[in-house]
Amino acid sequence: MSDRRMGAGKSDGGARPGGGARPAGPGRSIGGVRYVARKSILARRAQFIASFLAVLGGAVLVTACGVLLESGLFAGIAPQRYAAAPVVVGAGQSVTVPLPEGPDPVESLPERAMLPAELVATVAAVPGVRTAVGEVSFPATLVTGEGRTLGGPDGGEMLGHGWGTAKLTPFALREGAEPRRPDEIVLDAATAARAGTGVGEQVRIATADGATPYRVVGLATPPEGDGLPRQSALFFTDARARELSGHPASVAAIAVFADPGVPTGGDSGLLGMVRSLSQDRDTLVERVERALAAKGYGDNGNGGQGYGDSGNGGQGYGGSGNGDRADGQRVVVRAGVERGEVEFLSAAQSRSVLTLVSGSFTGFVLMIVVLVVAGTLSLMVHQRRREIALLRAVAATPRQVHRMLATEVLLVSGVATPAGIGPGYLAAQALRDGFARIGVIEDGFALSIGPAPAIATLVLCLGAARIAVWVAARRQVRVRPVEALRESAVERPDIGRGRVIGGYVLLGLALVAVAAVVVVPQSLAAVPAQFSSMLALIGIALLGPRLMAALSRLAGASLLRRSRVAGYLAAANSVAGSRRLAAAVTPLVLTIGFATSQFYSQTTLSTATQYQARAATVADFVLAGAGGGVAPDIAAAARHVPGVSATTPLVATEVVAVDREATEEPLSRSTAYGIDATGLTGTLDLPVASGSLRELRGDTVALSETEALWLGKKVGDRVDLVLGDGTPTKPRVIALYRPNLGFGDVLLPSDAVLPHTTDRLADVVLVATAPDADRDAVATGLSALAKEHPGLAVGDRESLLVAQDTEMEANAWLNRLLLAVVLAYVALSVATTLVTITTGRARELALLRLVGGTRRQVTRMLALETSLVAGIAVLIGTAVAAVPLTILSLRLIDTPLPSGPPWVFAAIVAATVLTGVLSIRIPATRVLRARPLEAMRSRE
Repeated sequence: MSDRRMGAGKSDGGARPGGGARPAGPGRSIGGVRYVARKSILARRAQFIASFLAVLGGAVLVTACGVLLESGLFAGIAPQRYAAAPVVVGAGQSVTVPLPEGPDPVESLPERAMLPAELVATVAAVPGVRTAVGEVSFPATLVTGEGRTLGGPDGGEMLGHGWGTAKLTPFALREGAEPRRPDEIVLDAATAARAGTGVGEQVRIATADGATPYRVVGLATPPEGDGLPRQSALFFTDARARELSGHPASVAAIAVFADPGVPTGGDSGLLGMVRSLSQDRDTLVERVERALAAKGYGDNGNGGQGYGDSGNGGQGYGGSGNGDRADGQRVVVRAGVERGEVEFLSAAQSRSVLTLVSGSFTGFVLMIVVLVVAGTLSLMVHQRRREIALLRAVAATPRQVHRMLATEVLLVSGVATPAGIGPGYLAAQALRDGFARIGVIEDGFALSIGPAPAIATLVLCLGAARIAVWVAARRQVRVRPVEALRESAVERPDIGRGRVIGGYVLLGLALVAVAAVVVVPQSLAAVPAQFSSMLALIGIALLGPRLMAALSRLAGASLLRRSRVAGYLAAANSVAGSRRLAAAVTPLVLTIGFATSQFYSQTTLSTATQYQARAATVADFVLAGAGGGVAPDIAAAARHVPGVSATTPLVATEVVAVDREATEEPLSRSTAYGIDATGLTGTLDLPVASGSLRELRGDTVALSETEALWLGKKVGDRVDLVLGDGTPTKPRVIALYRPNLGFGDVLLPSDAVLPHTTDRLADVVLVATAPDADRDAVATGLSALAKEHPGLAVGDRESLLVAQDTEMEANAWLNRLLLAVVLAYVALSVATTLVTITTGRARELALLRLVGGTRRQVTRMLALETSLVAGIAVLIGTAVAAVPLTILSLRLIDTPLPSGPPWVFAAIVAATVLTGVLSIRIPATRVLRARPLEAMRSRE
């Protein structure tokens, strides 16, 4: 080399008289490194294109995950109903337990928590408050004259309010007058148009109290349009609205209007945090917070409700029967976009879900990106071992070689990472839309677009690429030049001891995770099954060369029997090139194993939930509401149908169990159902381990054996529970039942649960017929009942859809969406890796042609090698997924075959194999078109 490059002359240290290389010195060494790096990139376009695509795809994924995570922390839903109110006060929608050390655990509440109506006067008396309005809101359904039921626009809510709160949007009358009588109502113009009704006509409004006729006396509109985008507004008199809400002494929120010139405050997000440090603390938000704190209400920092001992043996807050008053109850004061969290119950839940999903998905994506980038760069360095050996032989120092490779990676990743940031923001928007479409987050949830995800992507991707190339080149640059030349001619079959140990440790942990499938609760069994597959896949990636060498020897005999020349060459190449084979097989194994495990674990859990729910349901009929709920009086009405022996409502909710003696997990959130124990005969048959479900009335609870074991409770004990709206209770355990995925871990009396749900409706009503009753006659009677209650549907037990079905279906689609994103990136890595491997063998294939091999023989050899790669990938990928899935299936559905359509597995395998075959055969065909001598010269 000339002295403008590296390894010769005075700039980089020439050969010493005693041998060896002179240490790198100052001067033009860095410029020489950059020169060689640029030349290397131009000479090996295929390798660096593969590296570019790997980093580019990783940057897109990491940026998208960062945007979603930032949005979960700081974004939200813009207010609609409360658009005109600068400040809104709401109840804390979470519960927390103070711990002596560490952060206090928090669990969100699934139902609407209410505020005492007396707080309206407290807020109105705050200096700077012009007026305070207590909001009354409750779910409702409009029934037209033709018997059609209407909900909100685009699947949103239809809510009833008092006319005195119309100013919160504000709504103004377009036609007619305000309601003055209990049987009068004002509709928003958009709802009236959808219902085909107008002023003077009569409609029926169905609430938890049943369907009641009202006369439309007016039509109202917001400032823009004829209605709100995602909700319909029905306005009653204020007194009638309080009566229909079921909480006459409570309000859902308090809207606060400020005097002119009073600063509102309460900016959200990163900008709000910065402003709060520089502005004074005398804004309207701070004034209201101080006034509420002086009355014993305040925000504990996370919007949660404090839970603890009040010093008199009672709980830190307690509820009257309807949760109207709670000593120590926390309230939140919100301004800006955070007002949407008070208006939309799902807004805070959307933030929580988005934070949780994006956080876990980000960690998983980072692992995949690091594996893909590290594998691609490791392959690039491995294919250049001859070049690196030659550089070492002409006196290039290890530092210079490292610097050359680092410069190459910096040039490639420095272009790929910024190029992926823009598409990453677009991918985040697409994922947000997908999450909203499947119901995981609320439609209209806005993303937080800031520079933090881009900065994090630059640091993570550039850092991962730099570390990966350093690790990959460490062996090549540490050995002596003569040994490096020898190893460049013949691939080293062995791998490092640390890599071997790490691979076996991960495989051992995968077996431990498989064993955990048997012992963890059924609802969590899919987690260790999926985790086991991931651990096994990473372990196999570490042990790849050793495993591929062993499998190649086993397959060699079969290859030799099928074709002497091509089979011998394929077998010899596979054994000698075990590292290359491992690099080709690993991404294919990752695709098959990961996709199969993720998909079928979810379908198996969903099938188990449906099977167990319907196995415990022995009712002959199921009554369900078209709007998603059934009024409580339907169960009593159905009981009077001739031939009906028993009815019981199912009221789905969630409760938080509190274990104040636990230091690590004092809060446990569980699915709960409210049932009527007097109507269990012939409707619900849950196997009971101890106690009796017939005693489930008043201040009692039944627990699954899993929940009882988790809480350390038995029959007769008291258990601390927080109901869905934040009301604490301490019922006595009267029964323990066998775990059932369909009916959760907690059973409560339905009349104790209904007042603490947002809509005060049952999910379904189970109906049992008498043994001697005519089933057809009963069906006719129930159909007649359904005609009297618009929206009521009559079905059999096969139509039962429990709450977990809907939730698990949404989770399944969420996993499929995220799986598709990851698989798209993995498929890209598969294609680029295999193309790089194939094009990197141009010199080897040309040499085979020069020593007498025909093009047909070489093509046949490549075909056999491709078959070997695909066969090993399918074998290992299937085995990695099959072991945990078999254990999971035996645990949940008593069969070794996982539930789900088999064509999905066939499609996964076919798509993966097709990608692998095309990524090998297409570049191989192009390589073989060149003349052998030209190919040899081009690779020198």
